[in-house]
Amino acid sequence: MKSPNADRRTVLWVLGVMMLLVMLTAIFAPATSDDDKMPTTYNPGAAGWKGAFLLLPRLGYSVRRSDVSASMLDQVDAIHTTYVLAAPNAPAEDVQKRDYDSVERFLRRGGRVIATGSGGALFLPGGRSGKPTQFVGNLCNAVPEGNSDLAQTGSFSLYDAAPWNALEPLARVDARCGADAVLVHREYPHGGAMVYLASSEPFSNRGLKQDQSLHLLLLAVGPASGEGHRAVIFDEFYRGEQASPSDYLHGLPLRSLVAQASLVLLLLLFTYTRRSGPIREPLMVPRTSPLEFVESMGALYERAGVSKPATDGAHRRLTRFLISMCGVPSDMADSSQRTADFIGQRFGGSQGSLSTLLDRLQAARYETLRPRDALALVREADAEIERLQIMMKSSQSQPLVQEMK
Repeated sequence: MKSPNADRRTVLWVLGVMMLLVMLTAIFAPATSDDDKMPTTYNPGAAGWKGAFLLLPRLGYSVRRSDVSASMLDQVDAIHTTYVLAAPNAPAEDVQKRDYDSVERFLRRGGRVIATGSGGALFLPGGRSGKPTQFVGNLCNAVPEGNSDLAQTGSFSLYDAAPWNALEPLARVDARCGADAVLVHREYPHGGAMVYLASSEPFSNRGLKQDQSLHLLLLAVGPASGEGHRAVIFDEFYRGEQASPSDYLHGLPLRSLVAQASLVLLLLLFTYTRRSGPIREPLMVPRTSPLEFVESMGALYERAGVSKPATDGAHRRLTRFLISMCGVPSDMADSSQRTADFIGQRFGGSQGSLSTLLDRLQAARYETLRPRDALALVREADAEIERLQIMMKSSQSQPLVQEMK
């Protein structure tokens, strides 16, 4: 018998190997690719906006995400709130007017809105975007235009921009790429303002490394202090992003960890079950089981093309039923006509079909029927038994009805 110390050493060796594999995986695991292009506050990659989401609270802003539509802007303090739409998708057609009108009312009540990309332009009053005309490839270096505070931030870079293309006389252009307007703003009463940026790149994790982009972000959001504390709401509703614990698992070698944990679990189960499981003889199914015998005999009959045993069996079943259940004398059962006459006298009705069926079953003993014809004859015999059973039940219930009358 194996000592408990040996089993304990086995478990310790397994745990040691597991820890070694985890350490090697953590050291030599390849770096994950930065292929997420969505400008969301959950994305820590180069194109994400998680840097802006974490930076603004340190500068005195109250920052939160929004997982509801823009109609919630009717219930916020507009004068002290900035609503950020980073390359949003267009809302459903049945609620577009409601959401766009909510943004416009928010602006007129003194709120600030920052929108980027072609989808963001649709949320702004009178906003539209077009295709770029002056970009070399996908890169554009914006040139300031005018004397506004936004224009004084200087030049910045954009990728995959959607320039402002709306005929809005009150909107001022603050930066261009050639003839394309890539930075536009419009002022509203009570301190409200809309800021349109043709690309999400300047406010991304990669773009905020430039001083001009960081300065532009702070001017677009508005002052953090003043008459009231400013809140910044980052939209996540129009991209369908939902915060979940799985968002914090990106970048981990999950496949390797799951494979190692599964291996360790199997080893632990093996070390336990190999000495604690029940000991019994394996179950052996005998080759002479009834089902195997029936299948073998059926295969033999099918190979030989023999139909006589099937019809003989149907004849015996019908004859046995007539004698035991219907009361036909055994010496009369050999005559089909006498049997049919007896059944007719006892239960009533014409029994010509029974006489014909008995004759056919007797003739099948001396004929070689096709399997299809033999099957049809067997089914007729079974149907005749069911018919006789129904007649017997009706004949038994009829006297009871007469007595009740």
